[in-house]
Amino acid sequence: MALTIKKLIFLSALLTFSLAFGQVKTVCPAGFSFIGEKCYFVSYEKANWFNADRKCHNLKSSLVIFDDDKDRQLLTATLKVLGLPFTNSWQDSIWTGLTSLGMDCNFVRSRNGKAVPYTPWSPNQPNPIARKDCVAYANYNGFGYHNIECEPYEFPFACEAKTLVTEKYLCLRKEEFLEVDINIL
Repeated sequence: MALTIKKLIFLSALLTFSLAFGQVKTVCPAGFSFIGEKCYFVSYEKANWFNADRKCHNLKSSLVIFDDDKDRQLLTATLKVLGLPFTNSWQDSIWTGLTSLGMDCNFVRSRNGKAVPYTPWSPNQPNPIARKDCVAYANYNGFGYHNIECEPYEFPFACEAKTLVTEKYLCLRKEEFLEVDINIL
């Protein structure tokens, strides 16, 4: 009998210790999906660059910008699977979060004006012709960025958002378990 009580006390202490630390996991905001290590929202709705940028901003996100070639290849493959038509034409593009508005072909992040270290331009791009201040991504002379007028062209777009860190705790309270999710922004 004493051994059983000791085992119960030990198991109870172990359970309490385990529950005190909880579980931490990374999740995407509602409507976004994990692709690689990022959260994306893909819109099949075509919009000009300004409207696409605004829609992403309203979702607390920004138009997609590739961090590296692995990121570019993974999102490209996913977009193809999702049915976005990447034919060998600039007309089958998606908008990106790069712009040179007011900066004479100096392309930066639209949300904060910071330089971008990875810019997979298609051959002969960026084209320095005036008013081509926005950047789209297409299979145009090989997959890559190309600069284009921000309007009147309309393309689908993808938004990327920061991941959310969620901590989950199971707390013991009067012989019942209480599950608590805490989102850390």
